[in-house]
Amino acid sequence: MSRTENSLRNIKVSLFFYFARIIVRFFARKVFVIVLTQEYLGLNGTFANILSMLDLAELGVGSALAYSLYRPLASGDQKQITALMGLFRKVYWVIGVVVALLGFSLAPFLSVLIRDLPDIPHIYLIYLLFVLNSSLSYFFVYKQALITADQCQYIVTSCNSLLDIFLHLGQALLLWLTGNYFLYLWLQIGVTVLRNLLLSYIADRRYPYIKTDHHGKLDPKVTKEIVRNTKGMLIHKIGGVVVFSTDNLLISKFVGIVEVGLYSNYLMITQALGSIYGQLFNSLTASLGNLGVTKDSDQVLTAFYRVNLAGNWLYGFSSVCLAVLLNPFIELWVGPDYLFSQGIVALIVLNFYVTGMRQVEITFCTAEGLFWYGRGKAIAESIINLVVSIALAVPYGIVGIFIGTFISTMTTCFWHDPIMLFKYGLHASVKPYFRDYGVNTLVTLLTVVVIGYICTILPGKGLVLFIEKMAVCAVGGNAGFLLAYYRREEFHYFVGLARKLLKRQPIQ
Repeated sequence: MSRTENSLRNIKVSLFFYFARIIVRFFARKVFVIVLTQEYLGLNGTFANILSMLDLAELGVGSALAYSLYRPLASGDQKQITALMGLFRKVYWVIGVVVALLGFSLAPFLSVLIRDLPDIPHIYLIYLLFVLNSSLSYFFVYKQALITADQCQYIVTSCNSLLDIFLHLGQALLLWLTGNYFLYLWLQIGVTVLRNLLLSYIADRRYPYIKTDHHGKLDPKVTKEIVRNTKGMLIHKIGGVVVFSTDNLLISKFVGIVEVGLYSNYLMITQALGSIYGQLFNSLTASLGNLGVTKDSDQVLTAFYRVNLAGNWLYGFSSVCLAVLLNPFIELWVGPDYLFSQGIVALIVLNFYVTGMRQVEITFCTAEGLFWYGRGKAIAESIINLVVSIALAVPYGIVGIFIGTFISTMTTCFWHDPIMLFKYGLHASVKPYFRDYGVNTLVTLLTVVVIGYICTILPGKGLVLFIEKMAVCAVGGNAGFLLAYYRREEFHYFVGLARKLLKRQPIQ
């Protein structure tokens, strides 16, 4: 099977399961909102963010170690693979223990992290269950890296999605029948353990040689590369956590936990889209990594611009839809009591757009192993985000926090990551990339204005009006990007790819 066919299979499986999982998640959230209060919703989001910060214990070692697997998998070096997996196992078991200890140590400080800690029974026990679930997720997870690096991400996606669907349906049923939040959390812990054991079993069946007790000795050059990349990814990890995992904590500290609950619904929607697209691009990472170690830089550059056009279109079109449909959907889904103002929605969509537009370059940086070169940027991004968000949160509340996130991205990642990728990975001029970014942003803004105006004059109300707006976004949104890109070689590549798929022709 060709590299392109592997990637397409991964993408098709990712799309199918993620759409199914998202539908079930929205249903489960509706049940959550009906059965429990806004305080529980806010608590759920806040605790999840605290635990995502503890992911720093992972030190970015996962991506660095996964990158080290591409070359031995391409050459069939089983001895090197087993040596790497032995290292993986030790590292992740230590990480699991460290996350548990750090998480438990934070329990006495919950009242400091959360403004007006809600009067929810056994709140500290709830937090400890979150910690237990997070720490257990690291045990046996190391074997997933081998499956993904071997361009079989569809296997991981299928297992994770099926278990998530079972989890969300089971949690919704438990809440509906019992209203017991503790059963909700215990089921989550049980599925986490089952997920790790199942994927570990699959890896053992596919790669029986990794079960050997003799893991061999790592090449000193590989060890040096892993250490260097891990250091780079650690700093990236810190930057990512500070920027993307502190918003809920800052909101709970400076605004209130109810607002965290409101924001969690918007975040669930943007993260659902981000997860779908992230899985699409993650499905390409192993193929791109393999391409990087077996092909020349011109082919990698061509692949980048093709994937980048798809990313620009996806995130631009999605931003148009979110700007127009986000509040109407929230109102239909959970009710008018859970709405933010349109100005806050605009900031949420803006951050979704600038973050999403980085996804392709992040994918290629990961595939190329460029972790070390971005260490300074990650530190600057973290400092700017915290300083600006806290400074603006005092006078402007949640608006100031979102503005801080935007400013930190635009003053660091926006320009640094593309320059780093093109200099050290693609070995080409970065100017065409920024030109494409500008064109896509302009098309997105114009499309939002035009479609937004059209939607204000549509007849109807409620669900009928929402469906009308969806239709306008689907047609008008794609029309704008079609006019912008229909002459591009990358666009014609995807048209040809689609024709081959429809005719079931082999793809190279």
